[in-house]
Amino acid sequence: MHITFGLTCMVVFLSIIQLSSSNSDDDADDNTIEKCLRNLVTRELTNSYNYLQLSSKVGTKQAFPGFSSLYMTLSDKDVSKAHDVVKFLVLRQFNVDELFNGNSVDIDDSIMNMTIVHNSLHAAQNLNNLALKNVERCHAVAASVSDANVQDYLESHLLEHHIEIGKLLEDFQQRFNVVSDKELTTHMLDEELLNTYGDYRKDVFS
Repeated sequence: MHITFGLTCMVVFLSIIQLSSSNSDDDADDNTIEKCLRNLVTRELTNSYNYLQLSSKVGTKQAFPGFSSLYMTLSDKDVSKAHDVVKFLVLRQFNVDELFNGNSVDIDDSIMNMTIVHNSLHAAQNLNNLALKNVERCHAVAASVSDANVQDYLESHLLEHHIEIGKLLEDFQQRFNVVSDKELTTHMLDEELLNTYGDYRKDVFS
């Protein structure tokens, strides 16, 4: 069900957007609210694809379904956030002609080359930090023009979300920092994650 929702959102996005050659979401050229929010859409979608790659790396290649389901869940959440930002842009009557920068969506090299499961948590934290940075930038841009509506939206829909995700991933990483047997901890946390998020394979193959 989660995967179907994510793929549906992707189809919707691809059907309405025009790929832009503008600067990437991590560039400084987002000094208007419209540009910043459009770049935020790109970042959320980029994160979603990278979380899917993490899910594949730890799930199908290293057989840790709990970690895999965690990243599948994060992917679904970020693609949902991207969709919400698009709806906000439309409701605010912002320009969406160049909604999405396709040149900026790629898989991080560190994820492609990752071989240790618990390192995936660090990779996920980096992705979330990039999204949080984008949200904070847009919040600052909105503050500079006294747009309280955008500030409130970002605080309630995105800022809190990414702060919570950051705390969750930090907690998981701390467990590895205080133990010597990281392999045992990996298996124990994987079982915990499986109980929390379920086995996404049941959704895929059911």
